[in-house]
Amino acid sequence: MRKDMERVFVCAIVIIFGFSNINFGQNEFLEVNGKKIEFFTAGLENNHENKPVLVFENGMASKLENWKNIIKEVSKTSAVFSYNRPRIGESENDSLPPTTGHIINNLRTMLLEKGFKPPYLFISHSFGGAYIRSYAAKYPNEIAGLIFVDPIDFTKKKGDGDLPYLEIGLTQHQIDSMFAKPYKDFKEKLYAEMPNFYVEEVKISSQLTNSEFRECDSIPLPDVPVHFIKAGGYPKTPDDRGETIFDKEKLFRIDEFLKMKRWIALLYPLRYGKLFYSSSSGHFVQMDDPELIISSIKLALSDYEKIQAAKIKN
Repeated sequence: MRKDMERVFVCAIVIIFGFSNINFGQNEFLEVNGKKIEFFTAGLENNHENKPVLVFENGMASKLENWKNIIKEVSKTSAVFSYNRPRIGESENDSLPPTTGHIINNLRTMLLEKGFKPPYLFISHSFGGAYIRSYAAKYPNEIAGLIFVDPIDFTKKKGDGDLPYLEIGLTQHQIDSMFAKPYKDFKEKLYAEMPNFYVEEVKISSQLTNSEFRECDSIPLPDVPVHFIKAGGYPKTPDDRGETIFDKEKLFRIDEFLKMKRWIALLYPLRYGKLFYSSSSGHFVQMDDPELIISSIKLALSDYEKIQAAKIKN
């Protein structure tokens, strides 16, 4: 965890824009386990058997409205389902921890109840990547593709968080002394001051990191189109004004490079694995560079059709 986890928490900002054409103000509700879950659908006329349904999974404590520009375009040719996890937006608090198992079960229940049958092309942002990766591990035969937009690094193992600091020249002793107590203090302050819907997801993120994301990658990725989209814009936060014994932007670049190396290793066995890098985009790529995500979705759908055509031919 340490500093990289802190950066994830700081980046998990709820951003809501105005609405246009697609009226996100008319969201619907489904009851799951006795609690209402807010959702939005579009492109229902494109919901056909064996045609991938586009399913959007939000980032940490974020709302479905963040995808509005993407959904507006891709719903012209595909059925779309997006929603807010319990406690977020107008979704009710179900008093259960938002574990990957719980969220996956909720999502699958909603999709089937609304008549959206597999296959699914999942598009996730940030922390949402842990959920769709876990869905693919549990239901690999339901997956048409996976698009991870600047995701939480579910490839990280113990010790990987120290690697950028070691590469920039710090000793292990310096790393341990810099972050052990400050991180503990930061987390306690966060839990005390932040709203419940945010804290609950932070806790699950910490648990996943401590377990090395075992529930996310229990089996290899299915051989479907898998895209990683990396935001390359250096985040300018108030914390960056302080002096340190290392170059913070250089550290950021090293850390991002190491992540991408691990992600590329996941793509090696796949016929249609791709990595995209948006050099100026911030963490919310769906707002900063929506066209990149739209292009990724269209390309993944095209490649999925190639896979299906090859199966028929053989």
